[in-house]
Amino acid sequence: MHKSIQLFATVAALGAAFSASAQQAGDVMLRAGYGTIAPNVTSGDMSAPSISGSKSDISSGSSLLGGVTYMVTDNLSVDLPLALPFKHKISGAGALAGTGDLGEVQALPITLFGQYRLFDGLDALRPYAGLGLTYAYFFNESGSGALTAITNPGGTPTKITVAGQWTYTVQLGASYAFDKQWFVDGFYSYTPLKTTTTLSTGQTQDITLNPSAFGLSLGYKF
Repeated sequence: MHKSIQLFATVAALGAAFSASAQQAGDVMLRAGYGTIAPNVTSGDMSAPSISGSKSDISSGSSLLGGVTYMVTDNLSVDLPLALPFKHKISGAGALAGTGDLGEVQALPITLFGQYRLFDGLDALRPYAGLGLTYAYFFNESGSGALTAITNPGGTPTKITVAGQWTYTVQLGASYAFDKQWFVDGFYSYTPLKTTTTLSTGQTQDITLNPSAFGLSLGYKF
C-alpha cells in the first residue's frame, strides 16, 4: 500500500511538471510543417475582346510553412505565420473549359493573428481561435502558350498580372504539448478574398478566391 502511494505521488509530480511546461505568458513558440491553400473560386467573365463566358479556375497549392507565436497572457497570443510561396495553376473554365493550363501564379499570404487559447496555461491541449489582418501577395505570374493562342494568336506571349489585396483571415486550431518543449499544431483558416487579373492584351477578369487553408506543424517552445 505504501509503495502504491509513492508510485501515485511520483506520477502526479511528473504530470504536474509536464503540465507546467505548456503555454504560458512570456513563452515564445516556433513551428515548422506543411500546409495547403485551397481556393473556392467564383470567376467573372473575361472582358472584351474575348469569347463570351470565358472564365478561369485556380488550383490548390501546397508548401512548407511555419511561424512564431508569443504568449501575451496565458490565454492571449500573437502569431506570425511564415511560409514558402504557394504555386497555383490557372486553368480555363466556362467557355474556356478544356483549354488546359492558362498560366501559373505564386501566392504568399502575409498575416498577423491575434489568438485566444482555451483552457488553462498549464494544460497540454490548447484549442484556439484567431483573427488576423492579411495581405494577399501574388507574384511570378506567367501565361501559357494556350493563353497566348486564345488572346493574341500569332503575337507576343500574353502576360498575366494578379493584383494583391488587403483582407482578413479567421482561424481555428489546436496545439498539443507532448513534451516539456515540443508540441504539434494543426489549423484551419478562411480568407474572404477578391482580386483582379489583368492580361497584357488588355483584358481583365474579376475572380473571387475565398481560400481555405489548413496545415500541420511540429513546434518547439522557449
